[in-house]
Amino acid sequence: MRGGPSVQESIDLITSEVVDTYAADGVVCIKNALHAEWLDLLGMGLARVMADPSQAKHLFYDGQPNEFIETLRNFDAAFEIRRLVFDSPIADMISKLIDSDDIWYYSDEFFVKDGANCGRTPWHQDMPYWPLEGNKIASAWICLDSIPKDECLEYIPGSHKGVRYDGFNPRIVAEDPTAPHYGKDLPPLPDIEADRDAWNIASWDIEPGDVIFAHPGVLHGGGQTGPNSRRRAITIRLYGDDITYALRPDTKPTAPYTPGLGLRLEPGDLLRHPWYPQIRPVPTSERIGTSTER
Repeated sequence: MRGGPSVQESIDLITSEVVDTYAADGVVCIKNALHAEWLDLLGMGLARVMADPSQAKHLFYDGQPNEFIETLRNFDAAFEIRRLVFDSPIADMISKLIDSDDIWYYSDEFFVKDGANCGRTPWHQDMPYWPLEGNKIASAWICLDSIPKDECLEYIPGSHKGVRYDGFNPRIVAEDPTAPHYGKDLPPLPDIEADRDAWNIASWDIEPGDVIFAHPGVLHGGGQTGPNSRRRAITIRLYGDDITYALRPDTKPTAPYTPGLGLRLEPGDLLRHPWYPQIRPVPTSERIGTSTER
C-alpha cells in the first residue's frame, strides 16, 4: 500500500543533528520525507504546467539530443503547486531547518529530463542569479522518479561558505558550461567536471518521497540521465526572516525576472514584496482545517 509519513512525522525528521549538518555542509538528504499523496499532487501540477502553452518552457541544449526542459515559478501557473507549497510539510521542515518561524516563497523550478540521455545540469550556485542575501534560506529538491546517485543532483558540501562565483550562461551552455552569466564582478566558475577527483562530491540514490534540502550558495549540478531513465523534479525555494534585497551585476537581470522590485526596495531592505508571498504563518486566505501552522 502506498503511503508515507504524516505531516507531523515529516516535520519531526528535521532533528537537531540535521540542522547542524545543514549549517556545516549546506545540504542534507532526508529519506522517505513525504507521503505519496504529496507526490501525486506534484505530478498533477507538472502535468498542468506541461500542458499549459502560456507557461514558458526553457530548453537546455536546445535542439540537441541531450535537450531537457526547465520551467520557472510554477506556483503562479498551477493550483497544485501552490497547494503543495502551502499545505505540505515542506515549509515547516524548512522553518525548522533554518530556524525561522516566518517563511516566504522565493520561487520554484521544474527540471524535466524525460527523453533519455538528457544532458547534465551544469555546476553552479543559485545565489548569483538571485537578488538577495542572507543565511536563512533553503531549496527543497523533490523527484518523482527513482534515480541512481550518478543521475541525481550532486553537491560540494560546505561550498556555501566559500567563493561566490559567477553563474553559467544558459544560452551557450552546450559550448562552455563555465562561460560566465554576467561577465562582471564575480569570478568564473571552476570546471568541476574536468577534475572531479579534486572535489568532495556528494549525491544519493533517490526514491520518490526523498527530499534534498540545500542552501542556494552550495555548488551543485545535475547528472545526465541514462538511455532508459527519466528525471522529473521540482525545486521549491523558501526563505526566512533575515533575507534582504541585494544587487547583482547589471549586465543581465536576475532570475526570475522581477520588474519593479528594485524600484520599491533598496539594497539591505528586508525582502518583502508581493512577488514573494508569505507561507508561514499561513495567511488567512490560504488556511485549511488541518493546516500545520507554526
